[in-house]
Amino acid sequence: MKVLFSTGCLYYLPLKEIFILANEAGFDGCELLIDRQVNRPDYLDMVRECCEILPVFSIHAPFLKIDAWGSKTNAIMQTVKIAQELNAHLINFHPPSWFSAELIFFRSFKKVEDFQKSLGAEGIRLSIENMPRVGKKLMLTPYILNDYNDLIEYGLKRNLDFTFDTTHLGTFGIDPVVGFLRFFKTGRLKNIHISDYNDADSHLFLGRGNMPVAKFLNTIRRMGYDEMVTLEISPQELPRSRPWMVKFMKYQLSYLKFHLGLLP
Repeated sequence: MKVLFSTGCLYYLPLKEIFILANEAGFDGCELLIDRQVNRPDYLDMVRECCEILPVFSIHAPFLKIDAWGSKTNAIMQTVKIAQELNAHLINFHPPSWFSAELIFFRSFKKVEDFQKSLGAEGIRLSIENMPRVGKKLMLTPYILNDYNDLIEYGLKRNLDFTFDTTHLGTFGIDPVVGFLRFFKTGRLKNIHISDYNDADSHLFLGRGNMPVAKFLNTIRRMGYDEMVTLEISPQELPRSRPWMVKFMKYQLSYLKFHLGLLP
């Protein structure tokens, strides 16, 4: 099992600094969130330099529009190329959003019969993520396949693996253990995005919400899950002071490793 740190947790910092902090805290590697920095002409060189600090095991395809890449389908294909350059194992992406009117992506999404073949992902596994409800009062379901059972059925038919996000499931009021077991039984669960959740806020520091995080982590350990676990918390959950930031990151990693049975 690899315990990763998502670069999205500290997206406002220079990428190299994020990798240095994750390494200092003791994480096994990073999940690289592709953002608008990809427009830099030296982006790949910058990421390769970061990989000398910590490996990139997983890459999160952009959820913001990258103008130079056009459609979301093309963005995933471009992410595949980056993953192959970096020898990353997994690409995670979101299903189309009807709320954001991702019509071009939706049309191609419906037509694909085998994602691995259609997107040229040789040597890379493509993983689709369960998505949340959003809004303080209305709690809209802005994505297609928002029901995780529908997502699983779709993924199994289209040769996709799965990334399970605990906070996203929490917005539906569902116990994360229930969701995990459903994904785990497919044999295709490759990554878990871990964070806490309460009725007002998502992607919280572990222990700040009301999700049964310790029970969840102990369950995945007992069930023999041995793929990736990625800490994906909001940037607001970490202090701006560098020494305290590292302390908080080390604490979260120790919490994870303790309940996952990974401490010596």
